[in-house]
Amino acid sequence: MRQNEYWSKSPVLLRMNYNNRRTQTESSTEMIEILLFSLGGEETFGLNVFKIREVTEMSQVTQIPGQEGAMNGVISLRGQVLPVVSLGNAIGMSTDQPDTKMIISEFASRSVAFAVTDVDKIIRVPWSDVKPPQRYDAEQGAVFGVVMLADGNLVSLVDIESVCHRVLPEKEATAVSTGFELNQVGPVFFVDDSLVARRKIGEVLDTMGLQHSHAVNGVEAEQKLLAMASSAESSHVAIQQRVSLVLVDEEMPIMDGCTLTRKLKGDPRFKNIPIIMYSSLTSEENARRGIDAGVNIYVKKFDSASLSNAIGQLLTHA
Repeated sequence: MRQNEYWSKSPVLLRMNYNNRRTQTESSTEMIEILLFSLGGEETFGLNVFKIREVTEMSQVTQIPGQEGAMNGVISLRGQVLPVVSLGNAIGMSTDQPDTKMIISEFASRSVAFAVTDVDKIIRVPWSDVKPPQRYDAEQGAVFGVVMLADGNLVSLVDIESVCHRVLPEKEATAVSTGFELNQVGPVFFVDDSLVARRKIGEVLDTMGLQHSHAVNGVEAEQKLLAMASSAESSHVAIQQRVSLVLVDEEMPIMDGCTLTRKLKGDPRFKNIPIIMYSSLTSEENARRGIDAGVNIYVKKFDSASLSNAIGQLLTHA
């Protein structure tokens, strides 16, 4: 394992500390920091550093009744019991090489230990360098984007939310909030690169009785929204007739949510169209970036109840 400025010599190989490493200059050009790791083969994989709490050596895993597939058992780490998922098995990359490291990931309301063969280093690239995989809408897709390194090698970015949706499914304990007197003029528009997330958002909007349309990345979203604005202008109607609210995922290949938000807020036609940004990321730094970009509400720990509450707040006062 190569050492770099983020590694320590303690059993905890990597501890994340975001605020000291980000600057205002970086935030103007949206970047993604990626932890590179291997799953036993020649392919290199990556995870967004903001979803990683720490990286540590593989420890003793306790087996649990009924575990199967990629679920390896559980570990106790600093007083917290975490499920252990063999990431190689989960995405169909099983090899004979043993898992030697655990990536402790935090997203939404979950903490999961992903067992991997080895970890390498952290790289920082612009979100615009992240391209969608070829099988973009694959039902079992475990990769949300790919990045080409300077040496020509490709890094596959793992969609851990989709992985956990399959391996560790859980039923949401909170319901959609429907007690609002909504004042919707036009449809809600949302953009998300994850098929799982798009289905979840669609279910929320359907339950709330809201019409909606969507895009699968920021570039497509910008194109569709600008077309809506042009259509409204040519028809001499308010843009709210075409779109009353925009929901934006923070993490997307090609164009991330913050970049898309700044583009929309820079267009006078969208001045009065509220924007909600949502994310499975939980840090205050991510929320600050969203607010600085111009979103009206930033939803952390994305779930149906928090998203529907935010929608209700904005459309009730529309």
